Amino acid sequence: MIYIDTNVIISYVDEKDPNHDKVMTISMQLDKERIVSQLTLLELASIYARAELEKPIPLAMYSIKRFGASIVEADLNIIVRESLRHVPMLRLKTLDLLHVATAKVIGANSMVTLDKDIAKKSDVIKDTIGIKVITIQD
Repeated sequence: MIYIDTNVIISYVDEKDPNHDKVMTISMQLDKERIVSQLTLLELASIYARAELEKPIPLAMYSIKRFGASIVEADLNIIVRESLRHVPMLRLKTLDLLHVATAKVIGANSMVTLDKDIAKKSDVIKDTIGIKVITIQD
């Protein structure tokens, strides 16, 4: 299973996004078992609401489906505990740390992201958590 970070979905659905073409290309090479979390759904809905788009929650759900991903539920308490275990080693922003921990908790073996901070920590993430980070960089 591959965990899809929110920024990848945004770039996929937004044809004007500077990373759109790269994400389109890599999406064709990704494992078909693509997963996201409720955290991703919340983040997408929040982005769409702040952009004043109509019906941000259905739009977020549509974006996830369009990318070919499914939403996997995970207990937030378990995710927070997993995140806390890795705070000293990873030193990521809270939301990034939550996404990495969520990927671990829901059983993903890899994660695709555009996030530069996560990309910089990809070796540490692989070594300590066992999640391979696939990045889309220039």
